[in-house]
Amino acid sequence: MRVTIICYARFRDVFGEESTVEVPNSATILDAVRVLAGRAGPDAELLLSSDGTIREYVMIVHQGSRVRPTDAGTVTLAEGETLTLFPPVSGG
Repeated sequence: MRVTIICYARFRDVFGEESTVEVPNSATILDAVRVLAGRAGPDAELLLSSDGTIREYVMIVHQGSRVRPTDAGTVTLAEGETLTLFPPVSGG
């Protein structure tokens, strides 16, 4: 099935503004983010820790609701859904 991932700020620079990823039925948010990260080579470390989990600072929005990175492996996706990824906010 296909899922769309929209990225902002630094993530957009590395992963593109909008990507469609192909994941198996019953895939989770974690699965989709791993597919996206797999396209980035060494820059995958921006999204994933060395153990393959999503970094704590990544803000994930799924269907209008925020999902904590620690819960990403428990939220199942459906065909055509959209995820939005934001890096940490900084500046002044």
